[in-house]
Amino acid sequence: MRKYLLIFLFFQHLALHVSAQDESVLLNELDKELKISPTYIQEKERRIENIKLRFSEKNLSTLQVYTINKAIFEEFRTLQIDSAINYVEENAKLAKLLGLDYVNECRLLLSNLYTISGRYIESNELLDLMYHSNLAEWLKSGYYEAKKKLYSAYTAQHPSNPVYQKWSEEYRDSLLGTLDTSSNQYKTVLAEKLRLQGKTSIAKHILLSVIKNVKVNTHEYAIITSAIGNLYKDEANLDKQKHYFCLSAIADIKNAIRENTSLQSLAIALFETKDIDRSYRYSKQSMEDAIYCNAPLRTLEISRLYPIIDSAYQEKSEIQWRQLFTYLILISMLSVGLFFAVFYIIRQMNRIAKSKMELHHANSLLKELNETLQIANSEVQTVNEKLAESNRIKEEYIGNFLDLCSSYIIKLEDYRKNLHKKATNGKTDELLKLLKSSSIAEQELKQLYKNFDKVFVHLYPDFVDEFNKLLLKEEQFVLKPGEVLNTELRIFALIRLGIQDSSRIANFLRYSASTVYNYRTKVRNKAGVPRETFESMVMTIGNIV
Repeated sequence: MRKYLLIFLFFQHLALHVSAQDESVLLNELDKELKISPTYIQEKERRIENIKLRFSEKNLSTLQVYTINKAIFEEFRTLQIDSAINYVEENAKLAKLLGLDYVNECRLLLSNLYTISGRYIESNELLDLMYHSNLAEWLKSGYYEAKKKLYSAYTAQHPSNPVYQKWSEEYRDSLLGTLDTSSNQYKTVLAEKLRLQGKTSIAKHILLSVIKNVKVNTHEYAIITSAIGNLYKDEANLDKQKHYFCLSAIADIKNAIRENTSLQSLAIALFETKDIDRSYRYSKQSMEDAIYCNAPLRTLEISRLYPIIDSAYQEKSEIQWRQLFTYLILISMLSVGLFFAVFYIIRQMNRIAKSKMELHHANSLLKELNETLQIANSEVQTVNEKLAESNRIKEEYIGNFLDLCSSYIIKLEDYRKNLHKKATNGKTDELLKLLKSSSIAEQELKQLYKNFDKVFVHLYPDFVDEFNKLLLKEEQFVLKPGEVLNTELRIFALIRLGIQDSSRIANFLRYSASTVYNYRTKVRNKAGVPRETFESMVMTIGNIV
């Protein structure tokens, strides 16, 4: 019995060793692909340029132009959402000449793009237009899938609301009813449904059988391996998670796909297994991909995780720095000891001539060490100043927030007493008039914006001047008398505070997301610096150099 137990333990150890080797090989391959990922993107961009050359052909029909635009859209779809939207919108104009099916196809493609870019209302409006039209059979599966994705996105935004999840499941069932039961898409959607029902083992069996017949490193391969990784995530199997998320991430890179989730999921799994360095690099790359692709949902997901990983990475770096500093002291001590030993021997051999040369050498070393220590002290002082500035801003924001909350509580209490008094005295007409009036809310909003402007400019007194320096001279903002910030400056003040999402800015300013987006675009067009770095330069205003 003991003999069999030893054999079992030996093979188990061997399997774990092989698994660890496989994981290391995959991660090394992923690192290699990440380094050369720009070449895949350049290759895709060259394909796009080659497709555009077809526009130069003579006497192109409307359908041919439509087909060329659609081919360009397919390349941009997972690379850059805004560009993909532009080409579908161009096709939407042509579709009016080609017929209802083409119109509905454009609505479907735009809806999917709007969902990815966080424009849920516009996406739903397009799908409603499709539903109320004479929808062709070949478009129905796409319609159901688009609806499912839309309500899945709503569910991710509002996890506490079961209605969105219910609608997503209903459209998933409708989608399954339109798909060929032998197709990979049907099996993938069915596995997704089974996973949400808690039937992980059955879903895993389906996807593992599907992946055998899918070509490696294709977009379909990336989607299915990512789905398998999520199934192992449900089972808390970190080794399998890393394996399949890594396969998916490699396929995404090779296909120049920047609208992805696998690299982000891999970063989470690596963080849980204490591989902080890779987790940090992958999460940072995932953030850059989401921003480049303009996928707000992906950006929001990784922005919740990134600070945690970054904090762990910084903590690890600090520990390594301390260890390095300790080793430096030990090496310095050993070097000094060795130096004196050598010096003693040389002094015995040639007391006068050799001593001068060694002393000169020692002075040079000490000078270099002092310079190194001065640089290190300067860097530490800079970091301390930044931390102190950060703490000051946080303290002032907390103080202003508490004052504002206290003020609103007092105002609400006074308003309640006033309403109670009128209700008690039977002044129903005055009470209804007060309840119908929105003037109080408007006054409070004005006061809120006024307080925000005052506090922000107090924290960043040079913000307006520094912001104007980023604009063309003729486009710089001149504030009216008594005006602290105007609408455009207020939007970029919120961006400076770290609120990048146009929807959140719109909620605060009571504008639509598209209005905020237009404001941002309009101001970027006035920039005297490169447009792609304009907002990142705004984020540095007020930083300690």
